[in-house]
Amino acid sequence: MTPETVGAKPQAPPSRLQSLSIRLTTLLFLVPALAMAQGTSPWQTAVTRLQTAFTGPIARGLSLVALVIGGLMFAFGEGGSKKLLAGIIFGLGMTMGAANFLNWLF
Repeated sequence: MTPETVGAKPQAPPSRLQSLSIRLTTLLFLVPALAMAQGTSPWQTAVTRLQTAFTGPIARGLSLVALVIGGLMFAFGEGGSKKLLAGIIFGLGMTMGAANFLNWLF
C-alpha cells in the first residue's frame, strides 16, 4: 500500500441520480450537434419564407392599394390624413427597404 491510499476511503459507485444527470447532460450537448448536422437550419428556412412573404408580389400589391387609399384620403380628407399618409409611406419604406438593405448587407 502506498501512503496516499492508507487513509483514503473507498469510493462508492455513482448513484442513479448522478448517472442520470451525466446521461442527460451528454444528451443535451449532442442533440443540437445532430440537428445542425443536417446542413440547413430550420430558422433559415422560416426566415426565408417570411422574407418572401413581406417582399413578394402580394405584399407589393397590398402596398400599392394602401398608397392609393392614402392618396385619396390626402386629396379628399381633412388635416389628419396627411399624418396617416406619411405613416403609410414610412411603414412601406421600412418593410420593403429593410429586406433590400439586408440583401445588400449579406
